[in-house]
Amino acid sequence: MVALGSKSDLLELGNYMDSLEVHESDDQLIIGLDFGTTFSGIAFAFTNANQPEPTSILDWPGLEGFKQPKVPTILSYDPNQKTSFTWGAQKHKHSKIEGMKLLLDPGQETPLYIPEANTAAELKKLGKPATDVVTDYITAIYRHALNRIETKIPAEYLKMCQKKFVVTVPAVWSAKAMNATLLAAKQAGIHPVSLIKEPEAAALYTLRTLQDKALAVGDAFVLCDAGGGTVDLISYEITALAPTLELKELVTGKGGMAGSLGLNKRFAQAVQNLVGEDQFFHLRKETGFEEAMKQFDKTIKTAFRGDLEEDYYVNFPRAKLDDDAPNRLEANCWNMKGADVKRIFQPLITDIERMVEDQVNLVRVKRLNEGHPKANEIKAIFLVGGFGSSEYLKQCLQTAHPKIQVIQPTDAWSAIVKGAVLSQLPEEAAITSTVSTKHYGVSANALYDEKEDAGQPTTVHKYNGKTRVEKMYWYIHRGEDMRRDQKIIFPFKRSLADDYTPSKLIFSDDLLECSQDQAVKYPKTGVTSTNCRMTADLTSVGKHHFHKKTALDGTPYYDVHYDLVISTKTAIMKFSLEVDGEEMGSIEASYE
Repeated sequence: MVALGSKSDLLELGNYMDSLEVHESDDQLIIGLDFGTTFSGIAFAFTNANQPEPTSILDWPGLEGFKQPKVPTILSYDPNQKTSFTWGAQKHKHSKIEGMKLLLDPGQETPLYIPEANTAAELKKLGKPATDVVTDYITAIYRHALNRIETKIPAEYLKMCQKKFVVTVPAVWSAKAMNATLLAAKQAGIHPVSLIKEPEAAALYTLRTLQDKALAVGDAFVLCDAGGGTVDLISYEITALAPTLELKELVTGKGGMAGSLGLNKRFAQAVQNLVGEDQFFHLRKETGFEEAMKQFDKTIKTAFRGDLEEDYYVNFPRAKLDDDAPNRLEANCWNMKGADVKRIFQPLITDIERMVEDQVNLVRVKRLNEGHPKANEIKAIFLVGGFGSSEYLKQCLQTAHPKIQVIQPTDAWSAIVKGAVLSQLPEEAAITSTVSTKHYGVSANALYDEKEDAGQPTTVHKYNGKTRVEKMYWYIHRGEDMRRDQKIIFPFKRSLADDYTPSKLIFSDDLLECSQDQAVKYPKTGVTSTNCRMTADLTSVGKHHFHKKTALDGTPYYDVHYDLVISTKTAIMKFSLEVDGEEMGSIEASYE
């Protein structure tokens, strides 16, 4: 049982972590966290080693005697003391909160074939926001990981090491969800922290393990990260093998909510259809149902190979279910056939096959358009993640793509967390460029053009009297190749009265995004949406950087020019502010 005094204890933990980061050593400890929908894992590496190698935490509370790189993403709070909870594989006496990760991005569209979960209802009953619940889980798993690392090395050395953290996020997540993940991690006391997209991390680890196995510059591959909640597709091309492995992303990534958690939900729905709503209402409250869910999760869905006649026996101990011989339910035991299991799998398999097919076609079209000598050749489809270890999923993808080898790399379940650690190690494999999944820009006043802007609402400029119209200025386009060392500059101009006060030098603008293939010319509800609100503070910038002007009526005013600079080195955009080419002032992004 873990007990946290929400705010004060978290603050104390943060202060403790601050004290750990006053070092005399230059040695670094890289800690990666793969915070998953159904399972989470931690890996680490010390940079002072000759060849740093990511190592997974394999020992977990509640799994004594077993070694595995991940632990269930589950919390169970004591209803009488809500700062006290059990987590992971520990024995849970109270209602469990599962799938909490998905609540960080509620805007993600859930497929119709996945029955609705009650996690949000559990949180409402608990009275805690999703971010705070995630903070509790990350705090618990991180504290445990530090304790395990401490058993391998002297405790004093661990305290002296500089610590650097990296957390994985789905590629399909919104900026708001990524920011919520950062917030939860920081509240848990882990900092400095950066984010990496899950399939990107998996690609780094997978290609590193296969680097000396017949890979060549120009080879393209598709990586399918099939996890518990989400399935992400990203494609890469090898641009260099030496001195380090370098990859570039080829086309816009795809993804969706087709993870293996959907199989569990569909199994529960199949049980409800089997026994009827009345019996299911009572069954779901009994331990027999929980045992059946475990049996499906741990045994049946991992063992299924596609044989429609194979028998699987699901037991509901002490459930007192009515026998139903025609549907093979007798003595609280359901004899499932392979055909029953296939019906549970099929909608998710179909969805994943469609996403992989789209990605393969996009890669071929792009390389054909570029005149690439290997345009029609895709080296492999790499299948990673928990669901990615399914032999049935592999068979289905191999059948759909007989000319492309489908590979489940060794250690596929921990590929993401180990790749996250690799991303922070010097002289390791690197992603040199990515592809923008959306258009990004701002709306601003432009001179009105009677022919081009007819029918659009207009305003009149306060000082020069010219008619203006609100237009979109796109600085990043969907499908655009974006180098990791690239700086993207958004220029802004404001006009201020001659007697402006310092508060007038704080400006707010919305960074807008658009997912359509073709970006729109004007802001449009339902088509353009806010990525984040950017607040630029120029109060520390000297007046000599501003341009003094005179209005038509002789009134003096200032034009203030500044640049918003965006870096895309990590999963979430980083912002800075420049005036006359120098970094000045400050910029803050808020996600609501």
